[in-house]
Parts: sequence; C-alpha cells; structure tokens
Amino acid sequence: MAAGRLYPWSARAAGALAACDTHQSVMELCDLLLSDEVQLQSVDPKLWNASYADPRVTGAFSIDPGFVWGLEEDDLSSLLPKVAVVGLGGAQDRLFATNFDESGLAYLLGDRQIVRFDPAYHFSAMTLCKPEGEAILLDEQDDPVCTDPAGSDRAAIHAKIIDMMAEELGL
Repeated sequence: MAAGRLYPWSARAAGALAACDTHQSVMELCDLLLSDEVQLQSVDPKLWNASYADPRVTGAFSIDPGFVWGLEEDDLSSLLPKVAVVGLGGAQDRLFATNFDESGLAYLLGDRQIVRFDPAYHFSAMTLCKPEGEAILLDEQDDPVCTDPAGSDRAAIHAKIIDMMAEELGL
C-alpha cells in the first residue's frame, strides 16, 4: 500500500492546472505552483501523466488529498481498486483544494472507502504538537500546523487513521 498526506501530485496535470485557472483566488498553493519558482504550467503533460505504477503497490491510502478539482472519470481509470481516502474538516473549515466532496471526486471514487473527520483541519493528521508549538508558529506567522478546531481530538484522529490503515493491510 502507498500512503500519503496533503498533495499527492498524482492527478493529471491538466486537472491541476484547470483547477488553478478556475479557482486560483481560493485554491491554496496555486500561486506557488504557477510561480516562476515552480512553473507547473511548463511541465510536460506527457511526462506528468505517464504511468509510474509499481506492481508491488496494490492499494492507496490518501489523507486529505489536494488538487482534486478538475478531475474526470478518465483521470481515475488506472486508479487502484483498493483505495481509502480521509477528509479533514467540515463545510466551515475544510480547505477548498482538498474538498473532494464539492469537487466531485467522492462521486468518481464510487464505493471506495471514504472517511471524514469533523471537526478537524487540514493539519489535524500531522504529528502531535508540543504544548508551546501553537504559540511558536503563531509568533513566527507560520502555517497553523498545531491549531485544531474546537472539539477535535488529534490523537483520536491518528488512532482511527492507524486502525483504518491496519485494516486495509490486513494487520
């Protein structure tokens, strides 16, 4: 099984670019991806969309996948049959880029396993923070990696994700 968090970068380049073109004002990271530093638009689509399949990988587990807008049925045609997707957050606190419900990806995934945690935030699946972590990040004006919505339980989210992965792996 391949497991990943945040932006899996495996979606079609055209889908990611179309999403940035359409939703750049609200889609997190589009400015960076289209910047002179990254230049996603200059990546050869044939290279991006080529198959990098590894026969040892028989399933995928994606935590709050990003750039899920602009995907179509054909983009998922080679998707592994055993896929689990975790969504973090609800209507009020979910990142636009990771909203696989509104983007239509959840529908395209069909009967594959989808679990949503709410209340939660995009960073809620990241490691537990030290008590002073939230204040340090706030002081440094960094991403709110240690800030979770009221009522969420990061340790409980981790435990459930671990249980899901163990079940998928037959452990």
